[in-house]
Formats: sequence, C-alpha cells, structure tokens
Amino acid sequence: MTRRPFWWTAGVAAVAGGGALLVWIFGGGRAAPSRERGLAVQVPSRTARRAGDEVVVTLDAEAQRRIGLRTEALQPAALQPEVTAYGSLEADPSRSFTLRAPVAGRLAPPPGRAWPGIGATVADGQVVGQLEPRLAPVERVDLAARLAAARADLEAVTASLVAARAALERARTLNAEGKIVSDRSLQEAEARVRGEEARLHALTEAVGLIDASLTARSGATGSRPLAVAHGGEVVEVPVQPGETVESGQPLLRVARFDRLLARVYLAAGQSVEEMSPRARIVVFGHEGRPLGGERVALAAAADPTTRGQTVLFRVGSTGFPLRPGAAITAYIPIPGPTRAGVVIPRTAVVRSEGRAWVYVQLGEPRFRRQVVNLDAPTPGGWFAASGVGPGDRVVVDGAQTLLSEEFKSQIKLEDTEEYGR
Repeated sequence: MTRRPFWWTAGVAAVAGGGALLVWIFGGGRAAPSRERGLAVQVPSRTARRAGDEVVVTLDAEAQRRIGLRTEALQPAALQPEVTAYGSLEADPSRSFTLRAPVAGRLAPPPGRAWPGIGATVADGQVVGQLEPRLAPVERVDLAARLAAARADLEAVTASLVAARAALERARTLNAEGKIVSDRSLQEAEARVRGEEARLHALTEAVGLIDASLTARSGATGSRPLAVAHGGEVVEVPVQPGETVESGQPLLRVARFDRLLARVYLAAGQSVEEMSPRARIVVFGHEGRPLGGERVALAAAADPTTRGQTVLFRVGSTGFPLRPGAAITAYIPIPGPTRAGVVIPRTAVVRSEGRAWVYVQLGEPRFRRQVVNLDAPTPGGWFAASGVGPGDRVVVDGAQTLLSEEFKSQIKLEDTEEYGR
C-alpha cells in the first residue's frame, strides 16, 4: 500500500470544507431569510379582490375607531348647466390710485419718516413725502403778478370789512332804540360782515400760498406735502427722494385688492347673450371657496388664441388673500335642464393613478374604492353625476388610511411572489 503524503491529505480536507461552506451559504444560509420573509408575509391581510379586479378593504370596529374613520351618506343635488371658461385675476382700476407731482420740483421724504417702498401700506390721506417746487422765470413773473393782485384785493376787503362792522354796530344801536332800524336791516348787516370775513380769510390764505411758492428755495421752506387720497398697498415706486420731477409725473401707485376683476376667455362660438350675468369663480388652490362674480364688461376684440369673446367679472370680497395673476376657472350658468347627482365632501376624495376616488361602504367592516368624475366644485365639495349616487355612504375621515392599506397589501403580494420562485 502506497503511503500518501501529508500535504495531499490536508488539501483534500480543505477542498471538502470549502465545498461544505459553499453549500451552507447558498443553501441553508438562504433558508433562514426566506423563512423570516415568509413569516412577515403571513400577516393577515385586510384586503381582498372581487370580480372585476375590485379591491375591498376590511376593517373591524376597533380598527375603525383607532384611525378615526367616519362615513356620511351622500345627499341628492342638482346642477344647472354651465359653461366653463378659464382666465386670471387682475387689479380693479377703481381700487388703485396714482400720486402725481402737482408742480415741478425736487422730491423729498416726509420729516422723520422714509419714502414708502414696494409692499408698504399707506392710509387714506397719509402724507408720504414733500415736494420742493422749482419755478421757471415765466412762472415767477406770473406768480408775482397774482400775488400783487391778491394783496390789492386783500386790502380792499379789509377796508370793506371795517366799514361793514361799523354799519353793523350802528344798526344794532338804532334797532335797540325803538326799532328805528328794522330787524331785517340788522340781519342784512350781520350777513354782510360774515361775507366780508369769509372773503378776507380766503384771500389771506391765497396770499400766503402764492408768497410761499414764489419764495421757495432748497430745503424745507416752501415745500408742499404729498398725500395719497386713497390708501392701500404700494405696488409701484417710479421715483426716489432726491430726484427732480416734472409737473404731473407719477410718484407713487397704491392699490387695494379687496375687490378684483376676473378676465375669462370663452371658446369660439359661445354666445354671451344666453349666459347668466353671474358666475362662480374658482381660484386655483382655493377650490373649496368659490367666489361670486358679476359680469361688468365685454372686451372690444375677440381673444386671438381662442377666437372667442373675453368677459370681465367683478369679484367681491374674497375673505382670503389674493393677488392679480392668479389662475381661475369660471362656471357660467346657461339655460337648460338641470343635472342630477350628489355632492361629495372634499375630504372624501383621494387622488391616485391620476384619477379621483372615494371609498364606498359596502357593509359595517368593508369598503370599496370607487373612481368618480368631479364635474364641478361647490361650496360643500364636488358635484358628481356618476360613480356614486344618493344614499351611498362614503368615507369622509380616514380615506387616505384605507388607500395605504391597499398599497401595503400590494407590497406583501409582490414579496410573496418574488420569494416563492
């Protein structure tokens, strides 16, 4: 018998050990995770498929209470035929005000405050700046002539007032002494004094204003305060303090957005004459709060893109902040038979696979996901003429949780199929 070397025996043992290790890794080593995954998949599923590939989610009373699930019965509703048009919001010109320079001069901020910037809020009648007038030679000559005339009138009225007051005193004395002067003559003398006093006050102010404008220099002397007649939010600031402006040049523009205009574009062939003058205006992102709109005007020309008419609706107080440029959808009623359907609460709708769904209760523990067409937004939710009907109970709280249960069941099913191969 030939004796084998020791190194040969050791090599055979090493190869046998490596093979056993590979068998354990690719055989027994995989069995444990498969069993663990198998145990994870064995969690009882709350979903089941019905005929037509419908998925039914089953939740017992305790699970419904835990997630706060609540259902409501759908009520019948009717929808007047409507035309749908799209457009955007824009500022109402009647709610904006432009402050212009009354005369040429240099703009300056008000004492102790800064010149308003974009987004600032100003009140009605608020002084926002001051203007240091700049007069041309011809304007100075004209003002000098007007000042001389005003001073002459002032002297004449002053003398007339002195005479009127003296006549009034005589009339009072004679009226008291046996009615030598009648009561009517006394009243006429009093009226003449009041009239001359009013003329004197007006001429005094005129002389002061003309004199201040004529003697104005750089600095605060002779500066004119600039006040906005109607307050609001500052939306445009064409000039800044220190700049020289001309008479009539815009200095500041403010606007109020509590009332806006909705500009919508009708499709070609749609006639405004048969449409209602009122519409529901739905702002993108605020579908749950439709606004009322009243038609105020038609555009002079058709829209170049749609070839349809352009309509302007005035939108009243919104109750929530809006700005011009927001995208809108207008629903304008037209004559015709009403459509029967239901109003689905907004919280009952879930979005998945690019469509809208609701969960309809089949029984106390079972719920089925149903696709619905949301025809039009309403203050209470969405009007739907198909998919669900009056009396159907839909989930209004917890619908998203039911959708999550469906997704979990699909994940478990995929894991079972993968590790079963």
